[in-house]
Amino acid sequence: MSDERSTRSKPGQVALTFLQAVLEGDFETARAYCTSDVVLRIEGLQSTHGHEGLRDIMTFAAETSTNVRYVTHHVLGTGDSAAINRTTYMTIGGQDLTLEVGAFFTLRDGLICEWTDYQDVQSLNRALGH
Repeated sequence: MSDERSTRSKPGQVALTFLQAVLEGDFETARAYCTSDVVLRIEGLQSTHGHEGLRDIMTFAAETSTNVRYVTHHVLGTGDSAAINRTTYMTIGGQDLTLEVGAFFTLRDGLICEWTDYQDVQSLNRALGH
């Protein structure tokens, strides 16, 4: 097995690569790491599915936030599940935000089929004017 396939077969690494692509605005890489029927949930804010849903989330993030950076604290994975703890920093509407995020992933055939983010949605909603 090649090194690339070996790395992709580990759920934590698959989830991390997918998440990095999403947060860095690299749709093609993110799409390559998820199933065509992927279910995406940002708890309390948004739920969508499929590659078009992924594109919508990424487009929305790019249109509403700037200065996005993140620090990954923990990556865990076993079987068909992975979890990532991160801090995401961004600016929305001139307001700097720091979000502690727990991301949970389910994989099918080595690809992300479900992604759920848990974070402080109240501060995010306030920054978005909701």
